[in-house]
Amino acid sequence: MADDKKVTAFFDLDHTLLDGANGNIYARVMVRDGFMKPRSLFWVLWYSLLYKLNRLPRMEVYRKILGFMGEYTALEMIEMMDRGFEEDILPRMYAGGVDQVLMHGMMGHRTVVATAAGEYIAERVRAQLGADDVIATPIPLDGDRMTADFEGPTAFMEGKLEMAREHCDRLGVDLADCYFYSDSASDLQLLEAVGHQVLVNPQLKLRRAVRGRGWPLLRFRDYAKFEHVARPGPLMTPGMDVLTREYEASLRQVL
Repeated sequence: MADDKKVTAFFDLDHTLLDGANGNIYARVMVRDGFMKPRSLFWVLWYSLLYKLNRLPRMEVYRKILGFMGEYTALEMIEMMDRGFEEDILPRMYAGGVDQVLMHGMMGHRTVVATAAGEYIAERVRAQLGADDVIATPIPLDGDRMTADFEGPTAFMEGKLEMAREHCDRLGVDLADCYFYSDSASDLQLLEAVGHQVLVNPQLKLRRAVRGRGWPLLRFRDYAKFEHVARPGPLMTPGMDVLTREYEASLRQVL
């Protein structure tokens, strides 16, 4: 039975819906496929450490990644992200996350993938889980290439909170009626803003920060076994949406 209230359930991606960090996974994909040199993985390890300490310089990370990606056309990068999603992301999606998205949908709640990841990855996850919407970081373009000339916004920490507020304002939803599933202390601002917090495989720092609050905790371990692979819908950024539609059309021609 659907709730009488308008409610949104937000879901973090890394370590919540996904076993791992999508950025680290894609860095390895780019090295494997020849888009980055193996030594680039050293800065990935460094940024991973800063993330665990909640000291990640997010804009620096975005600009560095976009700098690598901007050496190739956006269509080449969409093809790389598409292949990486199906080969490296999809097999590591948690069955528990799929179940929770389905449960909230059956309750009449709107479901949103809320991640600091770029919009293409977020949309692939949304489509695969059958969620309603995404909160993600837009991908900036300069002509036919992604650009490191990037000022935001990013769906990270206070940026994710602001995007969630904008989402609720647009739909006439009270954030205090909403749910948020997350593992990370970097999401504490949004966790505190919603009325229903759910910790999923939480970091030690997050567990310590919320000790004594009685927030529910879930442990996801098993992977989902998808019977089909969903294709993406419209993207946030008009330019990226046009390029993605062009890429999707090329796939249909091959089939």
